[in-house]
Amino acid sequence: MHFGTPGLRFLLLPLGCTLVSLFPGWSEEPVLALATLPVPVVTTMGPIVPGTDTILSQIEDLRRAEEARQHALAMEFFSAIARDDKATFCRLLNEGLDPNTTLPAPVPREFVRQFSDELTAYYAGSEQGVTALMLATLTRNEVFVRILLQAGADPWRMTKRHKTFALWLAGKTQQVTIMQMLMGIAPDSEAARTRISVDLSAQRASVWRGDDVVLVTDISSGRPSRPTPTGRFVVTDKYRTWKSTLYHAKMPYFLRLSCGDFGLHAGYLPGYPASHGCIRLPEEVARKLFADIPVGTLVEIR
Repeated sequence: MHFGTPGLRFLLLPLGCTLVSLFPGWSEEPVLALATLPVPVVTTMGPIVPGTDTILSQIEDLRRAEEARQHALAMEFFSAIARDDKATFCRLLNEGLDPNTTLPAPVPREFVRQFSDELTAYYAGSEQGVTALMLATLTRNEVFVRILLQAGADPWRMTKRHKTFALWLAGKTQQVTIMQMLMGIAPDSEAARTRISVDLSAQRASVWRGDDVVLVTDISSGRPSRPTPTGRFVVTDKYRTWKSTLYHAKMPYFLRLSCGDFGLHAGYLPGYPASHGCIRLPEEVARKLFADIPVGTLVEIR
């Protein structure tokens, strides 16, 4: 017999009857019900215990913890470059740190204060997307640059704000050896054996192959109001036809120096410095140099 309210019903057993007699196989022994515990899910960031209320918060906590860990590793890596700490630098690379790691933001002020020159301090403290290769270039660390390149660092990665790359930074600071390393110039290559020497006072240029002078030519360098920069540079680009974006002048057989805004090209030679900063050459000489001078060639201007 059944009685009770709708949704809640009871069974009234006849006198002398039990559940065992009515339902064969029924046991009146108490059965211990065991609750199934959630099994943790192991992720690359750590274990997560399933549960609608907690899984999202656990994932977020693990994500933040992983970000903090990566931030700390990156700062340790860049600090090793700043201190010239080769042991820490190599250890982190050997442990699998990405050689294309970028300087994390925000950058601690004490990190930026380590750099005395304005250019390095600016890129370390204000630019975004600065790679380890860029900082090694700015700190003139040829050993670290070589190690990073061997580890697979990309020399053409650009910063986010100014779109600059390691080769441009090396050119800006006249680091010839690092420029040639970034360009993949082998020490025994033709580019490494070739150099151009420019004498501004004599208005002449010489081309050397090893210890031999193979060409001497007259030039016309920058006028007094637009002097030709002096120092050591590298031929980073070659353009058969080029037009100045500043002065809208044609510059045939243009050899750009150190990613800068000047170089060597064919032009008029009046017998005195007359250009806007470039080094003008006779057209036949410019044509020959364009054909014979490889990218990566050293150019010394004094």
